[in-house]
Amino acid sequence: MFLMEELLNEEEGTTLDFKRDQYAFEKASDDQKSELLKDILAFANAWRRSDAYILVGVEDVKGGRGKVVGATQHFDDGAIQQFVNAKTNHPVTFSYEVFSFEGAQVGVFHIPIQERPVFLKSNFGKVKKHEVYLRRGSSTAIAAPDEIAKMGSVSMKELQAESSTIKVDPVVAELRLEQERGNTVLVEDFVHTFNIRRFQCKVIEVNDLYATFRIEQDNQEISRSIKRMSVSYEPMMKMKLFTIAPVA
Repeated sequence: MFLMEELLNEEEGTTLDFKRDQYAFEKASDDQKSELLKDILAFANAWRRSDAYILVGVEDVKGGRGKVVGATQHFDDGAIQQFVNAKTNHPVTFSYEVFSFEGAQVGVFHIPIQERPVFLKSNFGKVKKHEVYLRRGSSTAIAAPDEIAKMGSVSMKELQAESSTIKVDPVVAELRLEQERGNTVLVEDFVHTFNIRRFQCKVIEVNDLYATFRIEQDNQEISRSIKRMSVSYEPMMKMKLFTIAPVA
């Protein structure tokens, strides 16, 4: 998964959670199954501006890169979709996929930004009906009435308009412009001081955390953190140059 390395270097928060062990599901009690349900609801309801991910089979390392330990049990995406969406006031948009990384299998829940609030129609395990769970920092909380009221009054278009009033990172702005125009850009990747790679690429995905490029020479995809990136102009080649600093 081209995102994995970038996510492993991020801290847990409203868009990311690491789970060393797989959620209990098969032959599990309702209380055990409700842990998965609560986490999906919490990320779906979170105040955030980018997609959220739960990485299963990754141990959190405070102040460092997440440790890939792997998970031996995985879910069928269709079964989890049915389990969650049969219980909520409206369907939750999410997916579950398994990726091989560093010799292990990692389960990835992907929860995009969506309409809120989402809650259960009836009690299930430890999750109570009509309670709006949300991710707050690296923990799960119950939304206050004023938060719920704001969720219900803010449409997706309004959320996007609200986000547009926030100062946009100039690197993100340039990446999105090049993506819209379909231009070829130059990517300079500093693996370390003595190992610098240059590629001609197309920008294929951008958000506030990362950008994904497709290398024109071999169609390989690479993904890099926005906070490690700077932008300039390469006059000889007449194209934008995105320089990626080495991981500290």
